[in-house]
Amino acid sequence: MPDPVDFVARLRMESRDPGREEALRQDRLRRMRKRTLGAGAAVALAGVITWALVSALGERPADEPFAPGLLEEAMWPAEWPATTNMPFRGSPAAPWATSGQDIELPPAEAVGPIPSPVVGDGLRRVREFLTAADMDPGVLEGGLPTKALDLLDPGHPATAALAEHLRNPGAPNTDALEMFTRFDPESLTLADRGLRAHGRMAYEAAPNPAADGVARQVRIHADYTFAYALRRTAEPQPGPTSDTEEVARVVVRRHLVLDFDPATGRLAPVEYRRRLANHDCGAAADGFVHPYFSKEAKRAHRPWPVADPYEEADDLTVGGPTCTVPSRT
Repeated sequence: MPDPVDFVARLRMESRDPGREEALRQDRLRRMRKRTLGAGAAVALAGVITWALVSALGERPADEPFAPGLLEEAMWPAEWPATTNMPFRGSPAAPWATSGQDIELPPAEAVGPIPSPVVGDGLRRVREFLTAADMDPGVLEGGLPTKALDLLDPGHPATAALAEHLRNPGAPNTDALEMFTRFDPESLTLADRGLRAHGRMAYEAAPNPAADGVARQVRIHADYTFAYALRRTAEPQPGPTSDTEEVARVVVRRHLVLDFDPATGRLAPVEYRRRLANHDCGAAADGFVHPYFSKEAKRAHRPWPVADPYEEADDLTVGGPTCTVPSRT
């Protein structure tokens, strides 16, 4: 048993130790951190459990956040709108091509008397057109698709009609969106990493009216879907949490039939159809796509058919709907 006198003497020495107060302060901090972390973990766990239970019971809107800081954005419910952080979260478009050069072309093979290099030229020219019409940043921000128009045969009636529709989008029987995708730069801008494209091409010999009946042009069928994530230009649209910004996603599917003339290097429009998802088709025709953000979509009257905008199995039939309410974006 230690000597009481020695014990008291040791306490007196420790009390006069200059590092004693600092050691006691560090000890108090360690104990406070442990208590805080323990309480925080308990609150966090309770929050997640409550959110899961209440959401499962259907007593809260699916897109109303609860303790959002506890959930990584990749794990957010599908009902929550996408944000600038992950503009294609939960969308099948996420792994698609992000630029025109990323669009893959089918192998070029000879078509009758037309050699494979010429067929390859035609396929590349159609890819140029798709890029200039639906992926060019200047066009998406409201500019005229000059490069795309320059790829078309200037003597073809459809070329003149397309140019006229762009110049006067509000005129009767005009549709400036029939072959081009543009957004109003005063209200919208493309989000960073907010563009995706996916589709396929096929080709055949084009019917030739020449007397000898020899095919000299390539007819190319292009069926492509473009997905866009857009931000408000002037005032950001708040996202599901206070530190996020919402994006509106638009999906445009286009089916084009174009004849490539190797002699001129130009394309002639034969047929073109499109379908827009998440566009206000009741808005005044001004040559721009007008998407809904999440709160607007809930309040709006959208009388158009509901469809999956990523479904590519069905054909865009003549006379079919050109505007749909997306079942998902």
